[in-house]
Order: sequence, then C-alpha cells, then structure tokens
Amino acid sequence: MSQIYYKFKSAKDYDNITFDGLGISVFDAKKEILVAKRLKGNDFDIVVSHAESGEDYQEDTALIPRNTPIVVRRVPTKPGKGTAHRYLEGAPTAPRNVTTGNRVNYGNVNGSMSKTFDSSKQHQTQTSRPSPVPTTNQTSGEEQTEEDRRIAAMFAQSSEFWEKTQEQMASKPALRRPNQPRPQVKQQIQKALPPNYVCYRCGQKGHWIQACPTNGDRSFDHMKVRKTTGIPRSFLQKVEQVPPGKGVLVTQDGNLVIAQANDAAWQKFHARQKSYVTTNEVLEDTFPVPHELQCMICARLLREAVITPCCQASFCDECIRTALINPEQEDQQFKCPHCRSPLLPDDLLPDKATREAVDNHLRDWARRRNEQIVPEGNGEDDAAD
Repeated sequence: MSQIYYKFKSAKDYDNITFDGLGISVFDAKKEILVAKRLKGNDFDIVVSHAESGEDYQEDTALIPRNTPIVVRRVPTKPGKGTAHRYLEGAPTAPRNVTTGNRVNYGNVNGSMSKTFDSSKQHQTQTSRPSPVPTTNQTSGEEQTEEDRRIAAMFAQSSEFWEKTQEQMASKPALRRPNQPRPQVKQQIQKALPPNYVCYRCGQKGHWIQACPTNGDRSFDHMKVRKTTGIPRSFLQKVEQVPPGKGVLVTQDGNLVIAQANDAAWQKFHARQKSYVTTNEVLEDTFPVPHELQCMICARLLREAVITPCCQASFCDECIRTALINPEQEDQQFKCPHCRSPLLPDDLLPDKATREAVDNHLRDWARRRNEQIVPEGNGEDDAAD
C-alpha cells in the first residue's frame, strides 16, 4: 500500500491517503480529502499544491507520486458556484485539448483517474512506448455516440444545477430596500382607521403606522409606547397629548395615559418612619441608666459592650473605636481613654456579662412601664363609664 501526506494550510499535522500503485491522480486525491473531511464543496474550490516547492497541480489527470507531502487550500466562491462538489459526484473536467493533425484528442475521462502500476518495469514500458497518432480514418460510430453522450451529460448536469439554484432562491426571503412599503400596505392605508387606533411610533392618533409623518426622519427620537399591563388604574392619568419627557402608555381602549406615583401612600409611610425614629430617640433618652451600665465616653447605656484588656473598663463598641482611631488629641491615638495604656481596636474583647445585664435591665424597665400604663388606662375607662 502506498500513501501521500496532506494537510490544510491552517493545520499543523499531516493526514495520509492510502492507495495502490506508485501514484494517485489529483482528481482522486481531492475526492478522498473531501470525503475524509466531510466537505460538500458547494461554496468553494479546492486547490492542491506541493508542500515543498509550492507548485500547484493544475490538471486533475496529473499524478502525485507516493510519499509526497501536499497542501490543500479552499478558495471561496459565490454561494452555489463552487466546483469542489464535482469531485464527489465523479465528474472530472476534461484535460487540455491535444491537437494532432486535423483531429482533436480529448483523452479518456471515464472511470477512475488514478493509474495503478504493478511494477516499475511496466511503468517504464508504458512511458517509453510512443503514443499512437489519431487520424481521420479512426473515426467511428462508437466515438460519435460517446461524444453525444458526454454532451447530453453536460446539459443534464447544468439543468440539475440550475434547479438546485432555483430551490435555494425560492427558500430565501425577498430583499427590500429600506422604508419600502410592502404590497399590502397600500390596501391597509386605504381602509378606514379604527377610532381607538394609536400609532406605536409617535403615540398619536389619526393615521396608520405605515403613514406616520416621522417615517424616514432620522432625527426623530423613537418614542416607546407601552401597554398598561400590571399597573392599577388608580395610578394612571388620562392625557390628550403626549407630555414632553414622560413615558406614554396606551390602554386597551386606545387612550393615552401616564403613570403617577402613589404620593398619599408614600407620605403616610414617610410619616410613620419619622415618628418611629422620633419615638426611639425619646425612649432612649428616658432609659434609666445605672452607673455600672453607663459608658465612660457617651454617658449613655452601653451598646454592644466591649472590655479593654488593660484596665477591664467597659465601653460602647462604637465609642471606644472612634476614640482610639480619631481622638480629640493626636497624642492620645491608640491609647486607652481610662488608663492611657497603648491599645489597638483589634485587642478589644466582647463583654458578654455586661451585654446580658443591659438586656435584663431593658426587659425589667419595659415590664414596669407597661404595668404603670395598664392601670391608668383602666381608670380612664371606668371614669368614662
């Protein structure tokens, strides 16, 4: 078994084609490459060249000796105009015409293009033997029949290719120029305009969208007209004309509306949040603060109490960190506010016992306050009765 090596121009490694004999024709080599790579060849031509010299094999009848490295290139063509598919169909191109006397020898283009040689001796015998010179007397009825059959096959192949091209053209959508109206547009423009129809391009009534005055105007800012899906009717305000700078919505009845915020609900929520903050501040100021639960910096109830490892003093976590990082005096930075010892924020320890004491103190205060409010409310109800 003999073989040749081939690769595409963009590939790194070579592949091989195995065959019998001392050489393989360019036609059969191209066919084997297309079959191995599963290429159809409708949109490109295939070119084979020698890997070392770079010379292209022009004729399909040319022989490629065994162990020859070749490079394959795909030359792009127009869609459907590629010629590489003919190698898969088994229709080789006729070699160049050789004129001898007053006869033209077209060569034998039927069957396989490869020439198999069993031995080098047979090859030398065939190459050294002079080729017979065709004459006018050699013309016979069989040659005329063969030529007619070739011509008929050529016309059949051309008609088949044209039918395939027509099928491809029929499946593709028709191309239209920009802003070119479709055939049914003129009929639709002549129809009566529904009373609730709104142009989704400009948001105005009185014309079809195909007849919008803004068609073809590149400077027109495209307005987005959306539907009122998911928006309560209480939030919609009907308008006659499109207000500038606001998004316009269209209802199912064709009316133009704009969405409004629920100002009443927002004001109510804002007032509730403001009163909640004010109430917390008032209650925080009225907390009874025992001396052992009082912060040495802010003089309030300890929040997230932490203890210093140097003097075992308790502070609010936020107060002590602010005092260590940004003190009032620069020379007191990273020093304990109580004993003035060097102290870093990472050295602070959570004071779990003090935190539990603060929580218990708040619960007791809240319980006593509720007990004081309930009798007062009962006394007012009795007086009202």
